Amino acid sequence: TELASENLTSLMPGFTHMQYAQPTTLAHYFMNYEQALGRDFERFGDALLRVDRCPLGAAAFASTGYPIDREYTAELLGFPEVLENSMDCVSGRDFCIETIAACTILMTNLSRLCEEMVIWSSTFAGFVNLHDAYCSTSSIMPQKKNPDCAEIMRGKTASAAGALAASVALVKGLPMSYNRDMQDLWNHLWRAVSDTKSSIKIMSGMIQTAEFNKAKLAEEAEKGFSTATELADVMVRNYGLPFRTAHGIVGRAVRLGKLDIDTLEEAASEMAGISLKKKGLNAATVKKALDAEFSVRERNATGGPSPESVQKCIERRRADLKEDLEWTDAYRARAESAIEKMIKEAEEMIKK
Repeated sequence: TELASENLTSLMPGFTHMQYAQPTTLAHYFMNYEQALGRDFERFGDALLRVDRCPLGAAAFASTGYPIDREYTAELLGFPEVLENSMDCVSGRDFCIETIAACTILMTNLSRLCEEMVIWSSTFAGFVNLHDAYCSTSSIMPQKKNPDCAEIMRGKTASAAGALAASVALVKGLPMSYNRDMQDLWNHLWRAVSDTKSSIKIMSGMIQTAEFNKAKLAEEAEKGFSTATELADVMVRNYGLPFRTAHGIVGRAVRLGKLDIDTLEEAASEMAGISLKKKGLNAATVKKALDAEFSVRERNATGGPSPESVQKCIERRRADLKEDLEWTDAYRARAESAIEKMIKEAEEMIKK
């Protein structure tokens, strides 16, 4: 949210199919990833509901004849509840798979950002300069500055996806309850968790220290007829044309090579048999519609790229982040309190 708040009016080209599509802002771009990572946090919180259940007392799978209190030991270990069925306690590994899946989805989101940083930092794009700490030179070509950390994180995503596939394949054919195959599952789990934790830390540093070429991004935002959609929208809003008709006229003008009043008039006559000039379209309106900054400001609906819309999104996400941090702190405090209680009660038992 900090980077977004600093770039509310920083224009950049938006892409579809890796081609210039419509202008947007760096703030809108950053909040796109912030929202995706927010869902990732929610997934881990949701997975925790099923991970955070105590299996202690299940024994081999049929529980025990000793007079144990599973609820009491769960409380001492910081669990909010027990995992009830003793066979499921031993057999179930879906909580591992769910955790690995959450890691994999998060890593997939990071990988997409990595891919864009690799492309954006390339010589032919020049949209961003990654800090030297996250790059390396070539062992042969001394002029090179390679985005190694982004590429390695991209590779770690494949490792997480592999861990997920391996875990599902490992568990799918196992009968109830315990099987020795299960011991290999932990390798996949800890690898996915470790790679995810390190990737989050590295990505945070890489983005915070990156230097975005705002002048180049703003320049490119005007290229490739990127405001053609806004021009079609103006025809719909101001002159009552059906969108498909406006789309066809602007598309024809693009193919003719220009988006000026005369070319649009020619395209309108050819495509729809109408005169846009007679409807009131003039050169000043066309020029305004083709301005990237105007196009962005007009997209003021919830979630849109206008500065006002993005600012509201930032404020909402900051409130959500505050709640997330408070929830995390409360959860950690509960676990630490349980450990302290367990140690205290163990010491009391020893004295007896």
